[in-house]
Amino acid sequence: MSDGKISLFTKADLDMKTYINKVLLPYLALSMILFIFTAVFTRLLGLSMALAGLMYAIPLILLIYAAAYPYIKADSKKISINSRIPYFITYFAVLSTSEMGRADLVKVLANDPKLGAIATELRKVYIIVHKLHRSLPEAFRFLARRTPSKVFSDFLDRLAYSLDSGVDLKEYLFQEQQTVMDDYQTFYEGALYDLDVFKEIYESIIISVVFMASFIIIGPIITGQDIGKLALYTLAMVLAAEVGVFLVIKLRMPDDPIWAENRGIVTERDKKLRRALQISLLGIVIMALIYYTLLRKWFDIPEPFVVALILSPLYYVGRMAGKEEESIFRKDENFGAFIRSMSSSLAASGSSLVLVLKYLSAHDFGSLTEDIRALYRRLAMRVDRERAWDFFIAGTGSWLIGIFSEIFREAIRMGAEPDYVGLVISRNFERLVRLRRKRQQSMGSFVGIIYGLTAAFAFSLAASFQVADSINTLFGQLNIPTEYIGDIIHVIPPAGMSFVMYIMLTIMIIHSLLSALSIKTADGGSLYVSLRYFVILLWIFAAGMYIGIVLMKKMMGMGSGQEATQLLTILLKSL
Repeated sequence: MSDGKISLFTKADLDMKTYINKVLLPYLALSMILFIFTAVFTRLLGLSMALAGLMYAIPLILLIYAAAYPYIKADSKKISINSRIPYFITYFAVLSTSEMGRADLVKVLANDPKLGAIATELRKVYIIVHKLHRSLPEAFRFLARRTPSKVFSDFLDRLAYSLDSGVDLKEYLFQEQQTVMDDYQTFYEGALYDLDVFKEIYESIIISVVFMASFIIIGPIITGQDIGKLALYTLAMVLAAEVGVFLVIKLRMPDDPIWAENRGIVTERDKKLRRALQISLLGIVIMALIYYTLLRKWFDIPEPFVVALILSPLYYVGRMAGKEEESIFRKDENFGAFIRSMSSSLAASGSSLVLVLKYLSAHDFGSLTEDIRALYRRLAMRVDRERAWDFFIAGTGSWLIGIFSEIFREAIRMGAEPDYVGLVISRNFERLVRLRRKRQQSMGSFVGIIYGLTAAFAFSLAASFQVADSINTLFGQLNIPTEYIGDIIHVIPPAGMSFVMYIMLTIMIIHSLLSALSIKTADGGSLYVSLRYFVILLWIFAAGMYIGIVLMKKMMGMGSGQEATQLLTILLKSL
């Protein structure tokens, strides 16, 4: 099996024929159709160059995606492998103490869905060993050359060498834990560093968008262009920038969710969040009715505050989800001690897991205590052991507890040594918890940057709008014949200014929503919690717009508008 030069398609699990038939040709055909449609559409309607350029950009983006598809798939696979490497090395190590043969051990790992892309890779090893009748070290070396993850590739090379040298697998994997977890920590901290660098890029992107949006708002007064079209360009520009930021964060951050996956079990936490969501949605309807029936008649509330006020009930469900997320973090802090105690008791007493849990349920493990007691009661009933563990995982709500609990359960069921299992799991689990603390610290500064940029974005946008509105109002009051004005002054009709305000409110919602989603995507939390950030950002944006409008009104000297009008009239008549 000569390695040769491994292509990107091999590392991405993509053959050339499939890529051409299912990706390249369909996207190429779709791009050509869209290009022809855009050419005909723009010619018939006589669209401006800017709008035509935006439409031509769609087929171009599709072509770029088709060309970059192998790179995107290989990179996604690499991140998936690197994100699951701690669970793989933990599972591999604890299973090595069982009575299974090495080939059977690889088969078990290859069929485990929680290992994701690593399981897919190990299935290749199993096929090479059982179908091609090659040795396990040779299969590991073969895979090491064809995986996109350097962390996984280095591990496979070291493992192949150790197997050839006759090193005991159990002892080797116990020592290898530190090396692999160090590599994973480097990968994880590298992703956090990328996030810190991206903060600077994000600031630059928003500043550029603010500059362009401010020019587009003021531009029609100088150039006489259609302000409606320019406002739509502004919306498209903001949307593209915000979606781009969200996708970069989603694709580059490690796959490390906080909440456990759905196991078909409705917990009290799920019911609580469902009720909170219903209350929040009902609150939006009630708040809208209160405003349109009462508040609008008594108070002149600016439009941005109206939007923020009506959507404020969403903060309730976001706050409830945030409390549940904090509870999950506290349970994660106690799980390492629990798994160590349970493993030590199993190894020392030789009793069954049920009896050990009975003993441990009398001890205090913080917020995890009630979940442990519920696990003991379900296991003591001897109805369905696997389902009992599923209820335990769903009750904790933690992804980390869920995956490490499954590793512990499967390892004990297959006859692994309990004390070794507990030591490896608790050590790796606590290391991941420490990495998560670093991630939360990094996210704190990221949230602060988003808050500050949101206020600055709103202020600049509103200030530009108020400058345009003030100048437009001033020019609109000039009682001068058109032949004196010519192309010097372009008055925007009131409907145009109202349309710009609606576009700004749409930008306010889009920016707040996508920024909130970016925050929770970056920290791996629940999207329910993003609703809390969404409401906070709405109020920050509304306050920034209000301050920008008020300050610009004072700076533009709206009180002396009559004198300014007279002065401009004299100057224009003298031309």
